Order: sequence, then C-alpha cells, then structure tokens
Amino acid sequence: MPKFDSELHNLIQGYSLALFGVAKCEGLIDRIESELTDLRDTLSSNEELLPFLKDPKVTPEGKRKALSELLGDKISPLIHFQLSLAIEQGRAPLLPAIIDGFFDLTAESRKKITAKVTTAIALSESAIKKIETTLSDLAGEPVFLKMSVNPEILGGITVHLGDRIIDGSLKGQMDQLREGISRKILTEKGNALEN
Repeated sequence: MPKFDSELHNLIQGYSLALFGVAKCEGLIDRIESELTDLRDTLSSNEELLPFLKDPKVTPEGKRKALSELLGDKISPLIHFQLSLAIEQGRAPLLPAIIDGFFDLTAESRKKITAKVTTAIALSESAIKKIETTLSDLAGEPVFLKMSVNPEILGGITVHLGDRIIDGSLKGQMDQLREGISRKILTEKGNALEN
C-alpha cells in the first residue's frame, strides 16, 4: 500500500508541476491561482460534483461538458485544458489534491507558506492584510493567504497553516460548547448514579 500512496503522490505532483510550469512560463500564476481557488470552492461547496466526476458510468465528454457549463468563462483556457486532460485520463477525483499541490508550488516559489483562510463572508482588503500580518507573525515567516468564503461556518474564521488548524468559527465554538455541556451532563449523571 505505501507504494500505491507514493505513486499517487507522484502522479498528483506531476499534474501540479505541469500546470505550475505552464502558468509560470505564461506569467499567469496569480490568475491561475485565483481561478483554482474558485474551482476548489466550487468542488467543496457542490457536494454532488466530485461524485459525479468520479462516476465511471458518466463519459469523459459528459463530465467535460458539465464542468464547462458550470464554470463557463470564469476559468482560462489553460485550466479548461488541464481539467479536460485530468478527466480524459480518469484523474478527476484527484482534482482537489492537484489544486492543493499547485498552491504548495506557488507558495514555495514566493518563499512563503500558504495559509488557507475561510470566513463566513468576504472580507475587506484591510482585514485580509491584518490576518496576513498576524499569521506571518505567528508562523515566524511570510504567509500567503488563500481566502475562501463558506457561509456554513456561520461567522468568525478558520485557518489551515501548515499542520496547524485554528478554528475561530462560530460553528466551531458552538460545537465545543455543545461538547462541553454534554460532557458536564454525563459527568453529573455518572456522579448521581454513584451516590
């Protein structure tokens, strides 16, 4: 099994490197990164899309057409080509990992680590700058932000910085509160049973 994991990693890295290489040669890294952020958000917010792309009963042509209709002209010909290639080669399920690999390469090329930041609403430029400064101080090195919006977190912010996860979302706080209350109730019931 480790061999398969290594082969899969190499495959994903190959797609990411190819996309990064072309984007760099064309001077399109920022644009491609922005488009891939939107694509990743589309893949994660539409829970039927990835299973549809994984479905072996759907033809590659059907998958390409569906993605083309969904994304329209929001993405460049380069991304359309890479998506078509991944679909044609049966690699559509790897798209999220390929996108993350591209983000890692862009962060590395900028000599910054990537922080994936999710908020419930879009933030102002000044708020984004403050987050970038705070996370750079926390990490001890420059940070490149990958911003995304997910109303499901209700409010606040979540951050994935390397192997650290900072959950300051309202949903996360409510979940922690619910766990604390449940734990307290169970402890009290356990104490009552012992008496």
